[in-house]
Amino acid sequence: MEFGVAGLVVAVIVAGAIGFVLHDATGFPFGQFGMFWWATAVFVAFILGLLYYAIFVLPIPGSEGWAEGLRLLWRNYLVAPRRPAPATRLTRAKEKTAVPPHLANLPPSFTSLRSGITRSHQALALVKGVQFSRAVGAGFVVLYKGEAVSQVIDLRRHTRSQRVKANTRDGIPVELDIFVLFRILQDDPQLAPDSDVYPFDSEAIFQVNYASSVSSGDSLRRWSNQVTPRAAALLANEIAAFPLDEFYEVDASGIGPLHDIRQRIQRLLAQNEQLSGIQILNVGTSSLYLSEEVSAQRIKQWQARWQSEILRRQAEAEADAESRLKRARARAQIEIIESITQNILAMRRDANVKLTEVVTLRMIEAFEKAVSDVSTQALIPQPLLTSMVDSSREMLTWIEEDRT
Repeated sequence: MEFGVAGLVVAVIVAGAIGFVLHDATGFPFGQFGMFWWATAVFVAFILGLLYYAIFVLPIPGSEGWAEGLRLLWRNYLVAPRRPAPATRLTRAKEKTAVPPHLANLPPSFTSLRSGITRSHQALALVKGVQFSRAVGAGFVVLYKGEAVSQVIDLRRHTRSQRVKANTRDGIPVELDIFVLFRILQDDPQLAPDSDVYPFDSEAIFQVNYASSVSSGDSLRRWSNQVTPRAAALLANEIAAFPLDEFYEVDASGIGPLHDIRQRIQRLLAQNEQLSGIQILNVGTSSLYLSEEVSAQRIKQWQARWQSEILRRQAEAEADAESRLKRARARAQIEIIESITQNILAMRRDANVKLTEVVTLRMIEAFEKAVSDVSTQALIPQPLLTSMVDSSREMLTWIEEDRT
């Protein structure tokens, strides 16, 4: 079926030659009359065959499928195939790879027959000239007259990442990675983000095709490469609003400022008019990366802060211990004075008791009681306790000597 116009002409000439040499039963040659009718019969048979087989070429029912099938057959027969000129292996390799980038993922039939079958996750943005024509999804696709494939859009989820360099509010340079998960907007909002079904919104195809037609430098910037740079710019602005210390502060749930920043970036991307037709599913970031110099400086600051805190707590503990010691001494003195006072009052009622001896004995008793107290032992240094015990023993010795 690929002999083209040349094959058809050869068939007509052969049929005409046969009709020219034939003759009737009386031996009269048909001549030019026979040549004309035989050539006409072959041409008419060819046309009728095209009309009949055009019904079975495409799986599209009705007159539209028959008309498109006839167009494909007519184009296949009447357009002579290009024959490559003799070339070197390098030239032939270049010709094989000379496929437009936006058609690299499509079957070759879209180039040769202007029709073919797209995969389940593919959608085609078709244009006529520079104007958007229509969006078609998976299955058999036939390009209408004047239509061309602008780009092949992958309906699956896409993940892009980018390293972001920014400065915090206190001027410290940091680095971190941002990740964006997105896809083409679906026309069925009930589908889950991880669904294997790939419906799409035709308006979304138009919007992303228009966004991809804007050039960036010397080449077109594809729609899937426009999300992450905007997210990176938003992240840099968000980091500049916080000092470095706040990024290391988390609440009881382990959530810090980066969590809120990711949520805000996702909302801002979803509201961006330049990303219309794209559904932002998730935004993630890595932890902060600090340079060695900044990390060393941060460690020194933390060490100085904790050392200051340790010294402060030690001073508070020493002051508290001294305060307790003073209170214990005062309490012991008060108890001694109260005991002596009570004994003096009791002595007045007994005339035979010596005042000096009673005072000394009661003071010794008060000393022993104070020394035996656990709280007093914990607060008064051991040498002082030993001195108090020795003093009480000497007093007892003096009293005994005085009695004798």
